[in-house]
Amino acid sequence: MKHLTYIIIGIALLLFASCGQQQQAKSVVKDFVAEQLNRDVSYLDFSSVDSTHALSDSLITALRQRGPKGVKYQEYSSRTLLHIRAKYLQEGDTCSTTFYLDNEAVGVVAFKEN
Repeated sequence: MKHLTYIIIGIALLLFASCGQQQQAKSVVKDFVAEQLNRDVSYLDFSSVDSTHALSDSLITALRQRGPKGVKYQEYSSRTLLHIRAKYLQEGDTCSTTFYLDNEAVGVVAFKEN
């Protein structure tokens, strides 16, 4: 019975941490879009935050070069990045963009418009 209590507490803490990371990622993306991309959008949906090892330094550099000039990106030191996809309305069009965040969800490392 004592072990079951510890397992339930552990699962609850994991769920709580996961929800916190999701909200942090959403907030970072919204701030980035408003401040760095200067876009006024209406958000429709966000995917779940997930991690990826698929991005190399050269791919991140290419994504950054394809984006607008003057954007300030978050520095990163880990091979593991987080990603989240945002669906939003911009000037009447439904758009989707994937944002890659550092592994602590502090800032956007790169993004890709889908």
